[in-house]
Amino acid sequence: MLFLSNVVVYSVQGQESAVAKIAIPAEVQMHIIEPSHPWRPPFGVNRIGRSFEVIVTFRSKEIPAGEFFLAGLLNGKEVCRKKLLLTDKTPFAEIVPQDEDKNHLTLFSVNNPGKKDIAFSGSPAITEKIDQVALIFSETGKAPVELTRQAVTVPSFEAEAVAKHDRVINPVDLGTILVPANWLLLAGGQKAYVTLAVLNRSQDNLAACSKIWYNSAPQNKVIEPLTLNQGNRVQKDLSLPACSKSLQKDILHLSVENAEGKELWHKEIKVMIVQNPPALPSFGVVKTKLRYDSPIINIVDGKNVPLSYDELWKPEFEDVVVCLPNGSRWIFWRGTSYIPVWAGKYNTCLSYEWAERLSPNDGFTDCLEPLMDKELRYSKVEIVESTNSRIHIRWNYQSCDFNYKVNGDLPVEDYYFYPDGFGTRVLTLKSIPEAEYEVSELIILAPQAAFPLNFMSPDPVDIISVTTGEKAIIHLPEADQTWKKISDPCVYRIRLHRDEPLAAIFFNPNLSSKPGAFKPVYENEFLATPAYWGGHWPLSRGFNTMWNINESVWDGPSHNSLMTWASNRPKPVISAVTETKDAFGTLKTMKVETWAWLIGMTDVNDDTLLQITQSYAKPPTLDVSGAIQDPEHYSFERRAMRLVVEKKKVRIMIRPDRWCVNPVFELQNAPEQLQAVKLGGKTLQTDKYAWDGNIFWLNATIDQPVILELLFRE
Repeated sequence: MLFLSNVVVYSVQGQESAVAKIAIPAEVQMHIIEPSHPWRPPFGVNRIGRSFEVIVTFRSKEIPAGEFFLAGLLNGKEVCRKKLLLTDKTPFAEIVPQDEDKNHLTLFSVNNPGKKDIAFSGSPAITEKIDQVALIFSETGKAPVELTRQAVTVPSFEAEAVAKHDRVINPVDLGTILVPANWLLLAGGQKAYVTLAVLNRSQDNLAACSKIWYNSAPQNKVIEPLTLNQGNRVQKDLSLPACSKSLQKDILHLSVENAEGKELWHKEIKVMIVQNPPALPSFGVVKTKLRYDSPIINIVDGKNVPLSYDELWKPEFEDVVVCLPNGSRWIFWRGTSYIPVWAGKYNTCLSYEWAERLSPNDGFTDCLEPLMDKELRYSKVEIVESTNSRIHIRWNYQSCDFNYKVNGDLPVEDYYFYPDGFGTRVLTLKSIPEAEYEVSELIILAPQAAFPLNFMSPDPVDIISVTTGEKAIIHLPEADQTWKKISDPCVYRIRLHRDEPLAAIFFNPNLSSKPGAFKPVYENEFLATPAYWGGHWPLSRGFNTMWNINESVWDGPSHNSLMTWASNRPKPVISAVTETKDAFGTLKTMKVETWAWLIGMTDVNDDTLLQITQSYAKPPTLDVSGAIQDPEHYSFERRAMRLVVEKKKVRIMIRPDRWCVNPVFELQNAPEQLQAVKLGGKTLQTDKYAWDGNIFWLNATIDQPVILELLFRE
């Protein structure tokens, strides 16, 4: 593409073009959306002064060389004008300008590639009172031409406020999950602050004040004077007193009053308070029941009959939370049908998917996948192992359809985690030989009232070749596919939220294909999300698989599918066809396959990540005395080297292929007590390793041959 006078010029094929056509009114259209579309920026207080959205559509794939302006008029007279800056970027909140700009308006691409025209969208910051907007084109050396004019209705008074906690705490650490985005989550006694934006477009200057208070403490109002001159937008951050130390719920009231005490605006924000958060270990696993206060969507005969979260499942069902030293949380939640996810600090989650049968599926209603198992008829979670060296969680499930019908196939997933925060996902699938399955997809879960263009990063996925170090950033919606030329195998880094400091990691050394990006969702031909959106999972009941955005975003959590490998599965670690029983107990010929991935949620840099993945893909060679190597000397499934101990002193020469990072040893027949550990002749302190009588984990990065010595007590 070519930038001429701040206007992007497209060719018919979408490639660069130096030829520009002169626009005529029939070729350019302007749409006004009042109020601005809720799924597109700006969001929250940034909407104040931007009460409507402008969409400019060009009926050809070329844009004329010249300048476009948006003029605001009142009673036929122009009161403001903004030069339009067109960009092919998607309007993510992270990149949409937040500051007021009196002279310019950036329009972002909301184009549907399947249509002949191209479209750009933006919400102009106009603080003046206007009743019309006009689109004007100016070509060099010629008089400006008004292309179109439309009526608008801007409110005389606007106000909005958002409330945030004074420090970020992972909701899971407070015993909650996916708290509605338009609520306020606080620990008992925690402080919060409010960002308030107000705009007065009336003819008179306005003396006013804001009042903010908790419903439980009306005597503790925070009162702030506001001088609202005509056409001036006021924004303030206001600190609140500590919330209740006894209540579980509260309501935050926000009000703007004039000098006579007349209320001009009022808003209520639900407050969820946690008085006794769970005690979570640095490295370990706990059973708990994560709290969720909002009613659950339940569609019956086309109507929503809300359910109470606390009554959805049998009382003996619990959630399982895996806690890792860097603060990351891997959870098996009843609300996801026990599908495990990373739960981030900023109230979003990420799933690597499950075993979903693609075919044959005749005779079933909707998709066959475990997310349909809302009642947990088939999905079960078991803590197999939890020591200071390793955590092992097993998830048994069956894929069912909308009516809980299953097909007899049996998947089981095992998850192993170590004190460095990295683990493995191990999927063993027993299926009919002709079945086609999808086993990997990158899915972000979001709370109710959360919009993808607001919380998602415009660059949600990184890809790095483990063999060559080539790297690329994957943008969504996908426009450039050159990243697919990067050499396999690759490690993927996925961002759960635009502000999340940690990113999820996904790597399989036997994967030789790239994922495909999901298409965005469009409404009325214009982009609404950068990827697939569905409100039928998690939690919500009674919905079939969704293919469009809808109002359920306000009432329940949702998921956003970024990329999928579809039926392109990695080469399995184990594959066999055998006579065995299916889920119904029927003896038949079935295919049994096992795959293993390295997973984690971390902030390590690219170089360190490459070291870790290379270490997993190619374990070191070992020269051992005092023990012998097991016939299965390395387990990709458990990221572990296997030895059988014969003497109380074991000497291991570690020879890394390239890197050996935090090696794990499964030591059979070893004495329970470990007396001393030496690496390279130096005695290690106990914080440099972990030993549980079976699993030895070493905190070390090794790039040269080195001797590890283990001395056991009898």
